[in-house]
Amino acid sequence: MASADRRRLKPRIFNTAFESGLRSLILLTACFPVRLGLRRLVVLDYLVVHSGDLDGPESLHPQESSRSAELFVRRGLVDAGLSLMGTRGLVTRLATAEGFRFQAGEEAGTFVDLLRSDYTVALKARADWLTKEVVPLSDGEINDLVRNRLNRWDAEFQSDPGAGK
Repeated sequence: MASADRRRLKPRIFNTAFESGLRSLILLTACFPVRLGLRRLVVLDYLVVHSGDLDGPESLHPQESSRSAELFVRRGLVDAGLSLMGTRGLVTRLATAEGFRFQAGEEAGTFVDLLRSDYTVALKARADWLTKEVVPLSDGEINDLVRNRLNRWDAEFQSDPGAGK
């Protein structure tokens, strides 16, 4: 019983569907009523915590040499997070001619307004910034942005003498 109590006291929330779903919910609320596809949400999920990579607000998460790989592993977490938030009606999944799109649900704004920790306030500010700077870009422009950044990150990683350690 003691080990069950310990697990309950230390819930795993980092790098989970819950954490990713919360970020997606904040992003979708910031850009409401815009509907976003999974691919775009994956990119935005990365950029909302690494906004400094776009010369935006200071990044919330530290720079890692594996940033380009980080972008690729997010898809599953973002998808699972959207599904989790959907079970509570906070995110709506819509079938469109372009494929599935996601939108903040009816209660999303009210829920997000209740999130007031320093981290979530900073996250909401970066989501607002992305809504102005990145969300309006075309798919081609976002592809170019990601491709250019990935090339830069790979070059930075290869020139880092401690990268192989």
